[in-house]
Amino acid sequence: MALDDELAFIAQAKQGDLDAFSALYELHKTAIFRTALAITGEKMLAEEILQETFLRAYRHIRKMRDGVSLSPWLYRVAVNQAYDLTAKKRRGTTIINALIERLTMQPLASPERKLEERELQALIYEAINKLEFKQRATLVLFYLQNFSMLEIAGIMDCPVGTVKSRLHYARLNLRKELLADKRLAGGWAYDFP
Repeated sequence: MALDDELAFIAQAKQGDLDAFSALYELHKTAIFRTALAITGEKMLAEEILQETFLRAYRHIRKMRDGVSLSPWLYRVAVNQAYDLTAKKRRGTTIINALIERLTMQPLASPERKLEERELQALIYEAINKLEFKQRATLVLFYLQNFSMLEIAGIMDCPVGTVKSRLHYARLNLRKELLADKRLAGGWAYDFP
């Protein structure tokens, strides 16, 4: 769907058109859900975040600026809610399978190599879970959702320099964690960007 179509739906939703708001929901729901799921690691929390994000969008749609996509605002709300919910639960786990797959992409043929890949993915998963929330969220938005640093800055309401710093330290901390893991001793080396 083109930006012009989205802007038309936003304008109609501002006038109270529920079908237009429903179209906006359909347009953005999958990406918002996936982002929330990747950050929280729990399907029920991700669904709760999705519902709350669109409830807030419905309440505030009339305040949205004309000519601007709804997407960055939705991501900001979803990321903030994910932060609030994970902070409340003091959770340290996250499921970021797409990120893990991206970090471990290599063709595997034998069953032994497939087992090695699953073990490596589990180790990366553990290391990602140890990252602090803002670093983890930045990794998800950058690697999983393919947002630019400028877009992430808008979503997380911080300067681009802060995004760069968080991404740098997330990579550094992830690398340190993986290199320190004795289960990876010998035979495995991945140079993080």
